[in-house]
Amino acid sequence: MKFCTKCGQKSDDQSTFCVNCGAPFSESKAIPNEPSEPLHTTPVQSDIAQAPVKKPNRKQKIGAIIAALAILLLVVAHFILSDLYDPVKKVQAMNEAYNSKDKEALFQQFTMKSDTVASAEDFYALVNEYGWTELRNQLMNEAEKVKAKQPTDIIYNKGEFISTNPKPQILGLYQDAEFRIIPTTVSIEAPYKNMNMTFGNQEVTSTEDEETIVLGDYLPGTYDWSYTYDEGLAPLSGSGTVDLDGQENNEQLVVPEWDFTTVTLDSDIKDAIVFINDQSTKKTVAELKELHPVQLDPSMKLHAVFTDTDGKAQTSEKVAMDTTSIYLPFDYIEKQQALENHEQTVKNLFRSFRNDYADAIYYADFDYIERYFKDGTKIKQDYAKFVYDHRNIPGYDYDFLLNDITSFKALSDTKFELYSFETFDFESNADDRVFYQRKKKYTISSIGDDFYIDSIVDLDTKKTVY
Repeated sequence: MKFCTKCGQKSDDQSTFCVNCGAPFSESKAIPNEPSEPLHTTPVQSDIAQAPVKKPNRKQKIGAIIAALAILLLVVAHFILSDLYDPVKKVQAMNEAYNSKDKEALFQQFTMKSDTVASAEDFYALVNEYGWTELRNQLMNEAEKVKAKQPTDIIYNKGEFISTNPKPQILGLYQDAEFRIIPTTVSIEAPYKNMNMTFGNQEVTSTEDEETIVLGDYLPGTYDWSYTYDEGLAPLSGSGTVDLDGQENNEQLVVPEWDFTTVTLDSDIKDAIVFINDQSTKKTVAELKELHPVQLDPSMKLHAVFTDTDGKAQTSEKVAMDTTSIYLPFDYIEKQQALENHEQTVKNLFRSFRNDYADAIYYADFDYIERYFKDGTKIKQDYAKFVYDHRNIPGYDYDFLLNDITSFKALSDTKFELYSFETFDFESNADDRVFYQRKKKYTISSIGDDFYIDSIVDLDTKKTVY
């Protein structure tokens, strides 16, 4: 025990100051044995001179208090910083944010490379797909490694997903951790120069054909894409979505479904100029026998134009670009073809008529040529009378020599003119032999698929008597 030499108060051996008067024990003398009676207050004479005891002044007291507060603050600060820089606490905060479906709060617990395209919504979906319980356990393991100053591992999700990076704080006294999302570097392949493309929030324009353009870093997820291309035969555009699902090397090449196709083109007139949506391509059907790149689009119309022999512009039918094989028919050509077919039909009808006419005259039977005339017409009546009148001519004979067609003319789609040169010999018991040369004009019309002779006009006749 210790006794204060100033006031006599006893204290334990570890005390530095007297608890009664505050005198330091360094200036007091310990008494080895406690007396049976209290000490008198009268000073005791001693052979050793006693040093005067001083009270601590105000400044000393304040210093002691400050020192004590400083120690307390250091202790409190240590606990605060230990909690603040505890990576396990971060994982616990993540767990709380996930369970409360606070997507933004969960997302904010992670860091990533600057300019990475990401959102709390996409990250939350990615975590759900991965499985939060599994991810949380892995993150907790990595956090414990950081606290123990052990090497950390990458968390994988096909490619590298999350890294845990130790971040020593305050001269290494505390072990914080950064949980870093590892993005995917995305590139897009543009098939043509000057294509304008949008992917997520990134807009780019290709500078050459078959160009691969690096778009930047993206968090795996679903992204919108679109494009426009105005330098082809017709403006092209498209849009869609693509899933970035992470790759082993954290790189992904996006090749959108451009919806391009090739359309084969043909027409009656190969050198006709092709128009798309009434805009001239300045190229002929022969030059554009294959249209590429184009998109099948019923709203897009194709037609072609050429100048006929009369200097008149002829336009084909407009055809929708809704199939990969397109034919541009010209009504003009169809009419010309129909006229050619009609011309051949009319010429064949004339030759058939002249052959049947010879039989009708020879047998004096109108039935041979009745079908060449419309019912109830005057020409039919006249030819019937002419044929039957031969029954009254004694000893007649015809020798038909020529039935030449000299020209043909289409008056309309259903009416035609045919010019002929016909020669024959005629004789009878009453007449000498006469050689005939005749120029005639036949007018022929059609009703559906049937053709009839409307009139036969004798333009010129020459007779030679033998």
